[in-house]
Amino acid sequence: MKHFHSLVIADIQRETPDSVCVLFDVPETLRDEFSFVQGQHLPVRADIGGETIRRTYSICSAVSKDALRIGVRIQPDGRFSQYVSNDLKAGDQLDVMPPIGHFQTPLDPDNEKTYMAFAAGSGITPILSIVATTLEEEPKSRFMLFYGNRTHESTMFLEDLYALKNQHPERLSLHFLFSQEAQECEILNGRLDNENVRELYKTVGGDKTPDEVFLCGPGDMIDTVNNTLIELGMDATKIHSEHFVVESREEATERKPAELQPAGAEDETSVTVILDGHRK
Repeated sequence: MKHFHSLVIADIQRETPDSVCVLFDVPETLRDEFSFVQGQHLPVRADIGGETIRRTYSICSAVSKDALRIGVRIQPDGRFSQYVSNDLKAGDQLDVMPPIGHFQTPLDPDNEKTYMAFAAGSGITPILSIVATTLEEEPKSRFMLFYGNRTHESTMFLEDLYALKNQHPERLSLHFLFSQEAQECEILNGRLDNENVRELYKTVGGDKTPDEVFLCGPGDMIDTVNNTLIELGMDATKIHSEHFVVESREEATERKPAELQPAGAEDETSVTVILDGHRK
């Protein structure tokens, strides 16, 4: 069973005005336990103001890189993200659980596939790992990425994405959409809504249907893109998604379980859980 380990923070870098990238120093004794697959995430834990608070952040590193990095979007009322941004520094320690998650598809050097990804905001974090790893491990495959943000300044991992583009100019296609910053190409203005997704899919994707599609962002964006792709004829089993939610000060911390209610209690509630792209 996986459990938390105290890892030293090797570095914290400002990614955008409201996001940071955290690099962990993994000791040799834990290398195997913290080995990861593209698209996985790390549960992290800290005592903040007398409360033990847990969050989960996606790994943004390529599998081949000897680095364990997560991207953290800082929320105005986010207790954990504010703690990471304002209090943590290189040399400090943070409780981290080994990687988990199944937001990926098996890779094979002999594959010659066309992949497509749609990301919004910090949803780019696992997508970056997926894109970088896929391009490295499948030299005959190509990737198309559509990435939505408010503005150029708020876009996470721009330098990493441009570096990947320089490494794989013929196999990586980058398309940035901004909802609050006008661009010359009209199709790249606005959000990843039904109309934009349809136009991008037909214009950029051409006649070739992608073999696999990855979606990561807030729930409404995931549902919109997923439904639009299915309407366009995409096989639903080839669409892989991972939702994220914005942390807030009101989010639950680790507490004692509530007292169980008897079956049929009036306050009984139905809950939908989305884990690793699977809805239950």
